[in-house]
Amino acid sequence: MFSDLRGFTPIGEHYGDDVAGLGQYMNGYMDAISQPMIENKGMIIKYVGDASMHIHGAPIEDPNHARTMVRVGLEMLDRVDEYTKIMEAKGLPPAAMGWGCNSGIGFIGEMGSTDRHGYDILGDMVSTAARLEARCKAYGVLCIIGAETYNRTRDDFFYLMLDNLQPKGKTVADLIYTALRTKGNDYSKDQEQHEAMHDLYKAKKFDEAADLCKQLKGSFGGQMDKYYKIWIERCEFMKQQDLPPNWNGEWIATEK
Repeated sequence: MFSDLRGFTPIGEHYGDDVAGLGQYMNGYMDAISQPMIENKGMIIKYVGDASMHIHGAPIEDPNHARTMVRVGLEMLDRVDEYTKIMEAKGLPPAAMGWGCNSGIGFIGEMGSTDRHGYDILGDMVSTAARLEARCKAYGVLCIIGAETYNRTRDDFFYLMLDNLQPKGKTVADLIYTALRTKGNDYSKDQEQHEAMHDLYKAKKFDEAADLCKQLKGSFGGQMDKYYKIWIERCEFMKQQDLPPNWNGEWIATEK
């Protein structure tokens, strides 16, 4: 799993030359996102500025590591929401985050240079997870889950399919998903409409898909409103494309 702070610019602008204050703010944010990782026996691989990378399943074995990872991601969002309320009560800018995750085979252990090394993980599924996190803004969602993680946890969380994405640098497309926080709400009818919208999109009925996106705004407690705005623009763009007869909804990313 990779995570990244959203909206750092206004936070940095608020503090200006008060780098000590900015450091204190960021330490509080890092506490908020790290506590769920540690409480669920995840391994924090690294922090890079306002970003983080962590894994589940090693070095502490977890047979349900995919499920743990998604649950931790949703808990991280809740903790950041709580942190934001505290900061806003003090007149400080809000914090927000996005995260992406993926599951698969990786090489885990000590690696690096001869003189400096540490516990790390390498593998194709790692680079895919990083690219998924980087696409959160492009889809207007807080998290993106890779196909393998979804396949292992599809009955454990409330998922919506986002796209059939071919990330930059990859040669094949795969389905990507987002997980929503339902907070006890029944979104099943909205989910059916969402799936119907994607069926229209795959059938190249872009006007009908866009109309359904407009109807879906406000559904899921508003969690998908940014996505539907973006998807309406996608439909308009796809109308202008010369798509092959065997097109199956694939989208080739031109940026990371």
